[in-house]
Amino acid sequence: MAWPPFKQLAELAHVWRDTRLIVLVAQIAAIYAAILIPFKIGIPLIPGFAELRPANAIPIVTSLLFGPAAAWGAGFGNIIGDCFGTLGPASVFGFLGNFFLGYVPFVLWGNMGPLSSGQPPVVKSWRQGLEFGIICVLASGVCAGIIGWGVELLGLLPFSILAPAIFFNNLVMGFLLAPPLLLFLYPRVKRWGLLYRDIRKNDDQPFDHSHLSASALSHHSVGNQNPNEALAVDIRDLAFQYDTVPTPTLRNVSLKVSQGETVALMGRGGSGKSTLCFTLNGLIPQFVSGTFSGEVRINGQDIRPLRVSDLAGKVGLVFQDFETQLVSTNVEMELRHPLEYMNPPLSFNEMGQRIRWALEKVGLAGLERRDPFTLSGGQRQRLVLASLLVGRPGLFVLDQPMTDLDPEARTQFRALFNTLRGEGLSIIFSAHEPEEVMSADRVCVLHEGQIVWEGPPASFFREPTLSTKNGIRANSLAECFSGLSLGRLPVTVEEAWKAADEFGLTLDPPPSVFQDERVGPVRENSGKMPNKPVLEIENVSFSYEGGANAVEDLSLSIAKGEFMAIVGKNGSGKSTLGKLLNGLLLPSTGKVLVAGHDTRITAVSDLAKGVGYVFQNPDHQIFAESVWEEVAFGARNIGCTQEECELRVRESLAAVGLDEEMSRSQDPFSLTKGERQRVAVASALATKPEVLIFDEPTTGLDAEETDKMMDMFRLLNRQGHTMIMITHAMRLVAENALRCVVVSHGQLVADGSTREIFSQPTLLESCSLEVPPLIRFGQRWGHTLLTKTEVKASLRKKS
Repeated sequence: MAWPPFKQLAELAHVWRDTRLIVLVAQIAAIYAAILIPFKIGIPLIPGFAELRPANAIPIVTSLLFGPAAAWGAGFGNIIGDCFGTLGPASVFGFLGNFFLGYVPFVLWGNMGPLSSGQPPVVKSWRQGLEFGIICVLASGVCAGIIGWGVELLGLLPFSILAPAIFFNNLVMGFLLAPPLLLFLYPRVKRWGLLYRDIRKNDDQPFDHSHLSASALSHHSVGNQNPNEALAVDIRDLAFQYDTVPTPTLRNVSLKVSQGETVALMGRGGSGKSTLCFTLNGLIPQFVSGTFSGEVRINGQDIRPLRVSDLAGKVGLVFQDFETQLVSTNVEMELRHPLEYMNPPLSFNEMGQRIRWALEKVGLAGLERRDPFTLSGGQRQRLVLASLLVGRPGLFVLDQPMTDLDPEARTQFRALFNTLRGEGLSIIFSAHEPEEVMSADRVCVLHEGQIVWEGPPASFFREPTLSTKNGIRANSLAECFSGLSLGRLPVTVEEAWKAADEFGLTLDPPPSVFQDERVGPVRENSGKMPNKPVLEIENVSFSYEGGANAVEDLSLSIAKGEFMAIVGKNGSGKSTLGKLLNGLLLPSTGKVLVAGHDTRITAVSDLAKGVGYVFQNPDHQIFAESVWEEVAFGARNIGCTQEECELRVRESLAAVGLDEEMSRSQDPFSLTKGERQRVAVASALATKPEVLIFDEPTTGLDAEETDKMMDMFRLLNRQGHTMIMITHAMRLVAENALRCVVVSHGQLVADGSTREIFSQPTLLESCSLEVPPLIRFGQRWGHTLLTKTEVKASLRKKS
């Protein structure tokens, strides 16, 4: 799409009406200033020639990617740089010169008639090189001319001295640095839909206003609701296709949600749940590039002509990747931030009351001064939910809001949702686990972007095959009773007990049930004693700066080949303990031994050879350009030869089920969450550690992805790896771990076999944990049965 010059003034003004572009301006200014500042304060690249600055390639590169946003960013970036040594009247001309350095390339590329290549702004052919060269010369000349003329006008330096120096610098840096930067950045920016032309494409699509009422046209506010309109949400024939994918993500979706109704969205990963959530507050299509059709109405108001800011106080949205929504440096300011933009404004006391109420509701009272990023993952998720509560929107849209919450917090939030529903507020949330949706009024199941089933949750989960068909975990109790010809299958523990009584069933486990076939600690020389510990924690305490002990006087020993789970409520110290085990954190007191080596005096790179750690969020450790490079990084870092590195990468990719050939060109950030988890696991495996630690490894994964992940863990355990899983997903612990460690307030409160720990429901409840429904069902007869297989083998008619 060509941008004729006469449109440019309008484009420059438009930047300040689009939040995405304003953010780009700020980022470009920050990057430009950061590279400029060392040279502004007198550290020249070549002694005696201070105008040779690598940063001057930035305006040219960003101009060809981000259009007018680059012009503003370059201008303001230069002003910021001047603040570190050269700020003065000449800075006005510095602003203008850099502004045009970041503006001319955007105007000229593709608009120079026969001199234009007609191709993207990367130098891959002689025609692209010619077009780039002409543009670089012209942009450099305009910049140099403006600054040289202005500085001479102020009587500071002759034009004949300054202008050629600036022109030479811009030209050299443009020719040397801009082409490789564009080759690197252009395909990624394009893939992410951040090219200026892509951002503006949706804005240029005409919007048909003919169906809007006069009141809608005159008042772009969802507050002007038809008093006779009972629907909180009315979606009609909605379809959306991202620019970066070949097929639509949503197809002809129609959904009506009443005031005060709670609706759960379910479906396998990629079915369209998150995309549907993003359409409800205007992020799609306002901020996300793609093809949009259909209609979304909130309280009777069509949201298509509205800005996202118009909806911010009416529709509250929590992302699946909730950490991206945290912006402040302490908990209280995080909640105060949205309140400062309310209309009409709130008094300081009213803000304080709302903040205290929200923190109490989410269980974070007393943490007002904590930095959000010193909280646990579950606590951060509670904080984001609290930031919605303080604004009291009429519609809550929550994309997997309970993924990082412990069982007690999930129960609290279900109660909170019921309270909000009773006050007439509507809630739409996505989820993967059956227990999370049972209190909803309705479940909508999505498959390949379409709603394929809709109705009460209990009705859906009474048909286990229906769940499995749609990639959703079936209700475990319904599965256990499915072969008994009961008619109406139970979906709660109480229903299962009742069904057992009515049909004369009991639990009578055969001896084989308690002969666990899962792998236990590997024994040396077929002896009876377990191996020497691979990990030892001796009286360890640890506290974050300015805080209480996150781990307190904790001792623990882990043998080779164990599959152990560490469980506890949010903020109990689980993740801190995991990071102490591989030297990412060092104990304040006590010591941690990895294969006998004290982590306090052993390099982290050496510890990484023995202990691999996979973060709760795989994006916190993924950084490379391809999956292959990501997996190879760890092996290279520990000194492997090229041949050994190649072998380890192939073996690691095979272990996690990732394609070797595709991995060489595949961007890890283009993968699903489950696939990115596998990349992170493969990266750890490539160093061939004896111990693997996984922090909440199944967060955000659907049933199929979770099962694949746990199958892989069991395989690795059978191959001899010591597996440590940090989680609050008690079902996964019961089905996979042989040993369970319970942590509360940084202290070890229980350590034993999984069956022993789960046989103590009072203990688990005191630690804000809970026994899964299937296990609770069996405990009525005095048996702690951990899996569906065990329950099915034990369920029989009374004699």
